[in-house]
Amino acid sequence: MNRRALLATAALVLAAGSAHAQTAPDLSVTIYNSDLALVEDARDLNLKAGRQRLEFKDVSAAIRPETVSLSAAGVTIIEQNFDYDLLTPDKLMEKAVGQQVRIVRTNPGDGKETTEVATVLAANEGVVLRIGDRVEVLRDDGVPTRVIFDKVPETLRARPTLSVTVDADKAGPRASKLSYLTSGLGWKADYVALFDEKKGALDL
Repeated sequence: MNRRALLATAALVLAAGSAHAQTAPDLSVTIYNSDLALVEDARDLNLKAGRQRLEFKDVSAAIRPETVSLSAAGVTIIEQNFDYDLLTPDKLMEKAVGQQVRIVRTNPGDGKETTEVATVLAANEGVVLRIGDRVEVLRDDGVPTRVIFDKVPETLRARPTLSVTVDADKAGPRASKLSYLTSGLGWKADYVALFDEKKGALDL
């Protein structure tokens, strides 16, 4: 298979749930034909002993999770998950089904706000709420309305995130390498040709 390699250093951020800060990664991307690319991320990890979760943020949204490989001395992969459920208003409302939220309405006439506690009953093609003893559909009726949530669900991510649970035999720094296949990356080269009439040669 023909391939062209594109090497770069990127600021992918690793946020480890219980691990310490990490050094900046050395990222390499090898782009193949057929919409396929190999991403290799080398960095130094500073781990604690035992089980812990590492979070690689800003990975490719088209990653193939089954191809993920993390290698580091004395480290065993326990579990890996790709969290592609991105944080959006619609997703936030879907995750709130069965839970309570606060509905804040602003009176267009005097600017006064009223707040009611509501239970989200459904969030399919619209939002259905139970407020007190009535059921109401949340819609744009000209009254400025906003919904306040108590928290963001752990399953929703602001960016695509690869979570890897590992077990380290001991604490301390060590070199690691994360690799995976992804689609959605392309590479294109443009060339300028100069023809020398005297030499009868073409230079790129």
